[in-house]
Amino acid sequence: MAQTGNKAAKHKAVIHWEKQPDGGEVYSWSFDNGVVIHNATHAPLAQQGMIDPESAFVASVASCHMLSLLAMAVKRGFTVAQYHDEAIGVLGLNREHRIAVTRILLRPRIRFQGEHQPSDKELTELHDATRQNCFIANSITTQVHVDPVTEQQNG
Repeated sequence: MAQTGNKAAKHKAVIHWEKQPDGGEVYSWSFDNGVVIHNATHAPLAQQGMIDPESAFVASVASCHMLSLLAMAVKRGFTVAQYHDEAIGVLGLNREHRIAVTRILLRPRIRFQGEHQPSDKELTELHDATRQNCFIANSITTQVHVDPVTEQQNG
């Protein structure tokens, strides 16, 4: 739960699993805002637009990094025109020798606009502050590495 003022923010997900008549298995994630995401445990169904938990985990970490960076950029007077990341999660054995997402590589491609462009030092500081303020990254043991690609746009 995230702290917002004096109250804790709660985030709810309803997980529903069901065996299909053909022997397949499907499940869904339902969220408070009404969004339902359908998933499958077998590759053929997963290839039909369904999401596996590992990819959702990587997307969650990458999204939190993006939102934290956007907030940090505003605080520093930078305007982000575009943010694009092709994050990669790696499954491996953790310290307890259990299968886990052990590493996530974020490769955000950020385009700033306007006259106030970050220097290399300011960009490094921006990413450092982002890593420190991303509450999802602060909640996990997975190593999160950031290798940014920055584009500048005048105007």
